[in-house]
Amino acid sequence: MGRIFCFHKSNSGRIATSRLKMMLISDQSGCAPGLIEGLREELVEVLSRYIEFDSGKIELCVTRTECAESKDMISAISAIIPIRRFTNMRKE
Repeated sequence: MGRIFCFHKSNSGRIATSRLKMMLISDQSGCAPGLIEGLREELVEVLSRYIEFDSGKIELCVTRTECAESKDMISAISAIIPIRRFTNMRKE
């Protein structure tokens, strides 16, 4: 009977959560949502040459902080990257 109705899990909730996070990050940083996603994609591309990691679990965080020298507000990006192992050679 289960074969007739083809039940499967939907990832729409996870996708919506990810999109909402990207919107909040871009809103707080003052940049376009596509910019943060583009940065994530390029970061994955470059890092994959040197390390093995789970690209789906990378977390980017944009924070606004005061610069000590000029007292201006600046944006800073931090990344949490779950590394499986470092590779010995650069992959091309």
